[in-house]
Amino acid sequence: MHTNWTKNYGIIINMKRYRNTYSIIGSLVIVAVMIIFSVYATKCHGDSCNPKPILEEKKQVLLFPKMIPEIISKQVENNEIFLLDVRDDSEWNIGHIAGAKHIALDNLNIKTIMNIPKDVPVYIYCRSGKRAGEAEFKLRTLGFNNAENIGGVIYWQERGGLLTKL
Repeated sequence: MHTNWTKNYGIIINMKRYRNTYSIIGSLVIVAVMIIFSVYATKCHGDSCNPKPILEEKKQVLLFPKMIPEIISKQVENNEIFLLDVRDDSEWNIGHIAGAKHIALDNLNIKTIMNIPKDVPVYIYCRSGKRAGEAEFKLRTLGFNNAENIGGVIYWQERGGLLTKL
């Protein structure tokens, strides 16, 4: 009986001795499973995996999509829109979009907008679109719910549009 107790006690001593080793191995197995799961979970699945070049996506999204010279020129010609240039006088004199009316941003007020029609969209532009955004806000507060910032002459020229002089 004494020998059985010693053998059993020896096994218990050996298990205690390797208990830390088993804990470490168990922890490593858990970490390995977590890593494998996280790699699998972040993989692309189904149709969403079709890689598209980043440049292609950027080309499809136009900044100020209504700034299309051919369309705007026809709309101005057919009186479908009112085109408003809010740049400074010196910028206007260098060149502007044909058919546009000019009121500098600083001069936008109740008196200067009296001749702007409210029954057609008012497309506003400047050099880059920033001042046109401010002008859109001003016009909307003055009751022009159809006012819209279409960008700037930079985009007009990049898309093939020409500027005219007085």
